[in-house]
This record gives sequence, structure tokens and C-alpha cells, in this order.
Amino acid sequence: MDWTTAIDRNRDALLRMLAALFVMAGGGVVSVLPRCVRTEIFRVLRPAEAALRRLVVIVKEDMGLQARVVARAAAGFPARISGGSGERAPGFVLFDRRKRFEADNGRRLTAGEPNIRFFDGYDAVIAVKPVALPDDLVSAVRLCRRMRAMRLVLDDLPKQARRLARWEAKRASERAETGRYIRPMRPGRPPGHRARGKHPVDFVLRDCHALALFLLHPP
Repeated sequence: MDWTTAIDRNRDALLRMLAALFVMAGGGVVSVLPRCVRTEIFRVLRPAEAALRRLVVIVKEDMGLQARVVARAAAGFPARISGGSGERAPGFVLFDRRKRFEADNGRRLTAGEPNIRFFDGYDAVIAVKPVALPDDLVSAVRLCRRMRAMRLVLDDLPKQARRLARWEAKRASERAETGRYIRPMRPGRPPGHRARGKHPVDFVLRDCHALALFLLHPP
């Protein structure tokens, strides 16, 4: 299989979608956005981040990096991307967040007074949570940082592949003590997966996920 073509195709698709998100976010330099705009950006950003993690896995496996870095894992490595200008650049999380399987019956305790009426004319005052409106201004600082982190990764995929290999080797050497997972991809469906999604990011995520699984578990 031509892995270079597959990597370039998915990288270009992610770059186009990320450019559209930057336009929606005012260039990625704003501090607040309308709630509806931020929601629409997150609908694309979360599966795009998952697709990018899998693209880094594909690049790492294609470069055959794992065997080269195991012996050097104990020497230490940078935890974040270096910006080169003295300012710490936003770091991109290379590992999926694991699912939680704690017992949960679906009930949630609600704060406030019990629903009791008094016949002497006194009723307890219950604070009502304001309704979230689509046009409310909400913080976009974290959102913009995540978008900039994605752009840094897409600009230099081999560098991020080496960073991922170092992280995996480090975690493998400490697994007996910490019990932390090693693989960057969590079992099952990837974050942001939509079975009937028709957005271009859904197709990119499916493609990257399938290619990464093929490399990690070849037939």
C-alpha cells in the first residue's frame, strides 16, 4: 500500500477543515465566541483531533520508530511541542482519553430546596439556573489553543511521530509501577465517532482509524 499517498491525502483534508474552523473562530485569536459558533466548531474539532492522533500513529508505524527509541526512553524527552520563540506552544494530546465504566444508574442529585408548598404564605426561594442561549458569549481561549496545537502537529508529522514513540517507550518502561496504558488509541470506537455522520471529518476519521488498526494489527 502507498502509505505516503494515504498520509498526504488525510493530512490535506484535515488542513482544509482546520482552515475553515479558523475562519469560524475569527482567525483563532479571539477570546470569546457565540455559544452556537463554539458548539459548531467543537462538533468538527473533536473528531478531527481523533483523526489526527491516528494519523500520527500511521506516520510512526510507517517510519518504524518504536525499536529505535526504547533504549533512549529513560534519558527524558520534552513533554510539549517547542515553539522555538521562547513562548511555550500549545501541546497536542497524543493519547485518547479512556472511557469510564463506573456503575451509574443514570440518576443525578439536584441541588436546591424540596418542592414543598407552605399554606401560611411562605414559600422558599429557589434559585433558577439561567437558560443558555445560542447567542451568549462564551470563552474560546481553550478552543483556539487546541486548534493551534493541531496546526503545529500537521506542520511536522514526523516530529510528532517521534514524540509519540518516545511517550510510548516511556510509558512501557513505567507500566509496572503506574499501570498506565501504552497504546495511544483507546479500544473500540474513536472519540467523536458518529455512525451516520455525513460531515467530511467523519469520513477522514473512519479512514485514519481503519489505516491505523491495519498497521497496528496487520492481518
